[in-house]
Amino acid sequence: MKKPFRSAITNILVLAVTALVFYLLFTRIDFFAVLDVLLASNPLWLVVALLLSLLSVAVTTKRWQTLLKTLGYAFRYKESLYLILGSLPLSSITPAKAGDVIKAYYLKDKVPSVKTIGAVVAERTFDVFSLVLLSLIGMLFRQRYELASIAFIMLVCIIVIFVLARFTTRFRLPLIKDLWNERIQDLILSLRLLTGSKTAFSTVLSYSLLIWFISIAQTLTFFYAVGLDIPLAVTLANVPIAIFIGLIPVTLGGMGTRDAAIIFLFSEFASPEQLLGVGILFSIFRYWLLSLIGIPFMRKMMSKTG
Repeated sequence: MKKPFRSAITNILVLAVTALVFYLLFTRIDFFAVLDVLLASNPLWLVVALLLSLLSVAVTTKRWQTLLKTLGYAFRYKESLYLILGSLPLSSITPAKAGDVIKAYYLKDKVPSVKTIGAVVAERTFDVFSLVLLSLIGMLFRQRYELASIAFIMLVCIIVIFVLARFTTRFRLPLIKDLWNERIQDLILSLRLLTGSKTAFSTVLSYSLLIWFISIAQTLTFFYAVGLDIPLAVTLANVPIAIFIGLIPVTLGGMGTRDAAIIFLFSEFASPEQLLGVGILFSIFRYWLLSLIGIPFMRKMMSKTG
């Protein structure tokens, strides 16, 4: 099966699953009640949410710039910002933000693609670490020690990955073609360079924690916008879980699965209609508005690399 055809089939399946999830949600939740929740949202809190989205993009750009610099490629902040904005449209319409690999295409004439993909893998690793850490803090505040223990084990596993990347010089998988083993080596090299610099490591980790704390704070603004007052510790513990579920590559930009998770995790604090409204606002402000902003940058980047 040719790659373009296979990709088209995958996209159709993702759209179908997304539509199915929302169909199931709206068989149990009144669509017009959700619409009323969205229309009644406090515009002041939505403006704050938009500003937080822009702040998140700014911090994400600084993190990407730091990652590339650690790999030995210096880019101006403006160049990095264009790259981040240009990758947003595809990242928002692909499962688990798989569109981030478009960065490798944009930078193909300046940075070897495997190193760019290595930087993307490093980003995702720091994202997971940050989300688990923030969720762990929230669970400890809520005294949910059984869930906190799971989060702690996940943190330890990620730390082991960092340690292995730092000290492993050669790593080969048996029964794997030499070409793929070479690519694995390059990916490990990206993490090794990052973990080898305490300054770069702490800087990227700080940016990652800030990015996801902004996301959690933004979710609080969505709660406030629809008239809900959810404790910060509950939001800190549950929002990362909802984001993780949204990263499962089965729906468009995590829509539907993330919404269902929000409804389940916060069910004791609000009605399903209000919580689905919060999930939709999350998708709009974290993905779709930023994607619209990124379309001109995507076109510009495509024209340069075409």
